[in-house]
Amino acid sequence: MRRCEFCDSPVPADATTCPVCKETIAEETLERILPILKRPESPEVKFMGTRERMWGIIRRPAATYRDIGQRPDSAGPFMIIVINALIVAGLFLSLTSKITTNVVVNGTSGQIGQASLVLSPQGGSVWIFALVGMMPSIMIGIIYLIVGTAFAHFAFKIAGGTGGRMKTLSVVGYSMMPVILVRIVAILVVLVALQPYPDVVNFDPGSLAILTPAVINWAYTSGIWFTIDIMTTGAFLWTGYLLIFGIREAHDTSTMWAAFVAIACVVVLIWTFWQVH
Repeated sequence: MRRCEFCDSPVPADATTCPVCKETIAEETLERILPILKRPESPEVKFMGTRERMWGIIRRPAATYRDIGQRPDSAGPFMIIVINALIVAGLFLSLTSKITTNVVVNGTSGQIGQASLVLSPQGGSVWIFALVGMMPSIMIGIIYLIVGTAFAHFAFKIAGGTGGRMKTLSVVGYSMMPVILVRIVAILVVLVALQPYPDVVNFDPGSLAILTPAVINWAYTSGIWFTIDIMTTGAFLWTGYLLIFGIREAHDTSTMWAAFVAIACVVVLIWTFWQVH
């Protein structure tokens, strides 16, 4: 029988950690093939605040997820939902900035000029619409977080995970950081590459409800939006990569099992995303 080299206790043939002394006695195959997936050397990591975690997810996912697994929280995921709502509002404003409207440039002579809708005197209602639209985005984000947590937690338990629901919620919530980053880039893509709206509109606040579907349809039928969809799909793949660390650290599974569950979650996420489109 195989024995631990540190405490000489009997251990299972496929064990990577001694169940008695908790020392690492072997390296997982997947970690050996992909060293980037190696576990942090220290069993305890430095306490991280929410902002450090959000940045650490990108820079040092292994150590950051170990901290999340040891001290899960819901504040970070909720903050990410709010940031996402702000970015969605920014994306709407960036699209609206491509619309040209007629404005009065000389009140005395009645001279008419053209300006971007967002920067025009009538643009205030657009800004209000974008800010008010954050509330549905936040509610949808919360629903997605709850549903995603429930699905992921079920998958984690099937894989033998031992963590609680709060750990799952923290892992799922923080793992959406790549989507946030890609959507910020999407705003820049819209501002730089999207062609102006083909028509000059005579805008008034009452026409916003009619104009919005037309703008969205124009954006969706443009090649730029397809590019953004591809970028978002890439962000989901990045999220799956992060989930490997999160599942492993929060639910004490092997790296191989964590990768398997992460792939399953990402397949469902990407399939749902494209079905909605």
